Amino acid sequence: MNIKSISIETDGIDWGKCLQHWAWILKKWPEFNILLVTKFGELFVSGDDGAVWFLSSSNGSYEKVASSQEELFHLLSSKEEYEYYFMPQVIAMLEESLGNLGVGECYGFHIPCVFKECTFEPGNFKVVAIENYLIALGDMLGQLQSTPNGEKVSFRAVE
Repeated sequence: MNIKSISIETDGIDWGKCLQHWAWILKKWPEFNILLVTKFGELFVSGDDGAVWFLSSSNGSYEKVASSQEELFHLLSSKEEYEYYFMPQVIAMLEESLGNLGVGECYGFHIPCVFKECTFEPGNFKVVAIENYLIALGDMLGQLQSTPNGEKVSFRAVE
């Protein structure tokens, strides 16, 4: 596993600024260090106890995935888990259609995974500044957190 090929650099990003928009879900475990950020703006973080949590910006979830970093890397050695968290086939497709990411950028969904209309086709992605993406997505998903599954909602995407 080549970490650089599946993640983005975390330096230079104002994590406090973007993650304050995720306070509605981060209250489960608010103190952590960022270990790894996927090319989709999803974070693996660790707390003081060494446990590793995964903040999925795609579907608005925050779950403990391992008791330690060693356990995380063992988990990710499974092809199925690696593909679930990093989606290498989707990354290859997006690199071909949208190009490689620049510093501080991620691949962002136009229609996030919480909506049934979400697809993993290139047309549903854009290259976006990770700070802007996490701020906007955190705000939107926070507003939708109490919306029952299946209820119709509408939103207007702003570029």
